[in-house]
Amino acid sequence: MASALETVRLLVSRRWWWVTILVILGVIAQVWLGVWQLDRLDQRRAFNANIAAKWREEPFDLNRNPLPPDLTELEFQRIQVTGEYDFTHEIVLQNQSLGDGVGSMMGGAPGVYLVTPLIYAPNQAVLVVRGWVPLDEAEPGMVETHQESAAGGIVGYIQESQTMPGGGEITVPAGGQRAWNFLNIDAIQPQMPYALSPFFILQLPEEGRSFSQLPIRVEPIVLTEGNHFSYAIQWFMFATILGIGYIFFVRYSEQRARRIAQAGQEAKVG
Repeated sequence: MASALETVRLLVSRRWWWVTILVILGVIAQVWLGVWQLDRLDQRRAFNANIAAKWREEPFDLNRNPLPPDLTELEFQRIQVTGEYDFTHEIVLQNQSLGDGVGSMMGGAPGVYLVTPLIYAPNQAVLVVRGWVPLDEAEPGMVETHQESAAGGIVGYIQESQTMPGGGEITVPAGGQRAWNFLNIDAIQPQMPYALSPFFILQLPEEGRSFSQLPIRVEPIVLTEGNHFSYAIQWFMFATILGIGYIFFVRYSEQRARRIAQAGQEAKVG
């Protein structure tokens, strides 16, 4: 008890009080950052729970149900549609890679996403991103091998029409083009013989589909809790180390100062 009181007196002494205030502020800031990370973790878990609940809902049937006025109502909800692919007007989203996982297994090869109009109503089609293939598989004579039927219906997620960063205009040749950097529906519409829906569908892999089957279809979102918990633990550890380390430093500094002063006095006496 006496030692604890002595330590407190040292921490608020004339020599150390201002440093003590700074350390206390630093500890408070680090604890706050740890609590903030825990709050972020709770938000992430709530978000994941909401997405998981959306995934468990029955897919929205585009053939039978009218689209809601606000498409954000369908965000993260699966959507299904049946129709006929129009491969003569297929386009590709170029300069695409799969990143880690399957992409690394493909040797980091460059590739494209195959984007095919799916006609699901008279004079009405929707662009479907069917999956990724390496560049050599997207060349004429090879890309035809990846044609498939949509008669049984496809399931995916609605995605917003893409725009250029900064809001710049997309320049399109008069005759249209096959390779695109962005799936901008308004820019693509003039080269299509039917009306396009104002969104595109990112097709999900079918149950039992091999992850390496071309075109490769991947889940757009992987639900994880991120690193929030580990970050929180780190901040709490930093706060503990700073607080306890400062106390030991002050006590050591004072003991050292007393030893030096005592040695000086003994030298004078001698």
